[in-house]
Amino acid sequence: MTRVANSLETLRDQINARFPGRNIASDGGVGDEAHQKKGKASDHNPWYGPGIVTARDFTHDPAHGLNIQEIADQLLASRDPRIKYVIANGRIATNRDWQWAPYDGANPHEAHFHISVVADPRCDDAHPWALPILGGGNGGGAEPGMFVTWGTGVNVRTEPRLGAPVVTVLAGPTRVRVGCQTRGDMVNTAGRNNDAWSHLPDFGGYISNIFIDHPAAWLPDVGEC
Repeated sequence: MTRVANSLETLRDQINARFPGRNIASDGGVGDEAHQKKGKASDHNPWYGPGIVTARDFTHDPAHGLNIQEIADQLLASRDPRIKYVIANGRIATNRDWQWAPYDGANPHEAHFHISVVADPRCDDAHPWALPILGGGNGGGAEPGMFVTWGTGVNVRTEPRLGAPVVTVLAGPTRVRVGCQTRGDMVNTAGRNNDAWSHLPDFGGYISNIFIDHPAAWLPDVGEC
C-alpha cells in the first residue's frame, strides 16, 4: 500500500492546525501521472521501503498566514535531520549545506513549497516539527528535552568518560531525548572544548554536549544528573 512518510503527515497536521481553512489547491503527496513518468527522479513516487513517498507540497496562502518562504526558511534553520531538501520560489536547499541555491526545474515552486525527507527510517519519525511559525521552539525539537545531534560516528557511552564502554554509535544527525546532564571528561573537537555530557535514556548512555546541535555548552531547561 502506498503512503506518505509519517514525518510529513505530522508536518501536514501541524500546518493544518496552525492555518485552519488554508488553501490546499497546490498541496501534493503521492505523485500523479506526470510524477510517475519520472520514476525514481521524483520523491513523490513510492520508491523507498514498502511503498513510502518521501515528499509533500504545501500551498502558498499568505491570506491565511501561510507564507511558503517563511516556513521554508524555518525548516532550513531547524536543520532537522529528517530533511533531505526544500524547494521554494525558484530556489533549492539540501541537507548538505542548508543554503539556498538556484533551482532549474521546470516548476519554480512559487504556488507551493516542496519538502523531501531522507529515504531511511528517519522519514517515519513522527515527532512534531520545531518551527516558530508552527508554535515550536528552536531547541532542536518541539518537545521538552528533545535535541538533534551533529556529526557522524558519535559514541554513546555508559558513563561520561572517554574511556567508558560504547553502548551504541549514532551514524549521523539524530533526534535524541536528553534526560539530564552532568560534568565529565573534557572533549575537544571542531575547535571547541566542553566537559558537559548528556544522558540519553532512550539509548542508555551519555554523549558529550559538544555533539548536541545547540549553541550553549550547558543545555537550557535540562536538569543536572
